[in-house]
Amino acid sequence: MVRLSTLALVAVLALSACGSVTRVVVLQHPQTKQTVDCKVDPWGSMNRTQQIESCVDAYKKAGYSVVGDSNSK
Repeated sequence: MVRLSTLALVAVLALSACGSVTRVVVLQHPQTKQTVDCKVDPWGSMNRTQQIESCVDAYKKAGYSVVGDSNSK
C-alpha cells in the first residue's frame, strides 16, 4: 500500500511540473499576420529561459516581431 501511494505522489509531482508554463511569448509576422507561440518544452533543456530566447530569436530572424509576453508588466 505504501508503494502505491508513493508512486501516486511521484506521478502527481511529475505531472504538475510538466503542466506549469511560466512564460509564453507571442510573435506575429507583419505581412502574413501569422502568429506563433514560444513557450517552454517540458521535455527540452532544463534552461527554460534559454529555450524561450532561442525560439524568439529564431522567429525574429524570420521577420516576426513580439506582440505579447506573459512576463511583461
